[in-house]
Amino acid sequence: MDVDAFPRLYHQPFTTTDLGAAFKQAMRRLTSTVSLITTSMEGRRVGMAATAVQSVTADPATLLVCINRSASISQPLHQRGRFAVNILHVSHVHLVPLFSGKLKDEARFAYGDWETVDSVPVLSDAQAVLVCDVQSAATVGSHDVIFGEVVSIRIRQDIAPLLYEDGGFARSKAIPVPG
Repeated sequence: MDVDAFPRLYHQPFTTTDLGAAFKQAMRRLTSTVSLITTSMEGRRVGMAATAVQSVTADPATLLVCINRSASISQPLHQRGRFAVNILHVSHVHLVPLFSGKLKDEARFAYGDWETVDSVPVLSDAQAVLVCDVQSAATVGSHDVIFGEVVSIRIRQDIAPLLYEDGGFARSKAIPVPG
């Protein structure tokens, strides 16, 4: 492999004020799958769009989600103790702005095909849905890192997850590995 074919990375020390901006620029290069995190409490459905979702372990099946404590879902999710991660399909791109602040609370659920599974709202045609019980949480800065043990899973057969990259939406494409 010709290493000169790749651009050089230059180390640049950052001041404290520059570090935040540099961090945001670096994270724009981290492509992530887009999900809708949903829960309900006392008949009220709440949800938000998120890219900070990660597998933790397969046994027991556990994932983590990062939720800003100022988000409308934060308190209900903690109180309810159960949530769903609805991994979006490319056909759901229209839902992201609605769950990112364009609409509030129940109005968000007027769009998409929603049903209740294991007592939480789930998007019926999501790429995949993982319903989780909160196992623990840790506070880091403005966010809570919520660890959820998976209690049920639904999987759509076709694979076309909605991705977020460099401030915009993207789709995945298989890359053949040279033989």
